Amino acid sequence: CETLRQAGFTVHANIQQGEVEALLLSYQKKHNIDLFVMGAYGHSRIRNFIVGSTTIQMLQATQLPMLLLR
Repeated sequence: CETLRQAGFTVHANIQQGEVEALLLSYQKKHNIDLFVMGAYGHSRIRNFIVGSTTIQMLQATQLPMLLLR
């Protein structure tokens, strides 16, 4: 955050605990956010099958545009 602020950007940081997808969607609605930007990291197919993928779940749950960075 500090690096972005020093570069002249307005930055808001927020840390919460709970289910990631539900928290992100709730935060988006509360703050009228119109674009999700997420990092998409590759994991093994076995790991995704057992644990799941936050990125995939967000793609399925949101109605918003998403920018995925890899």
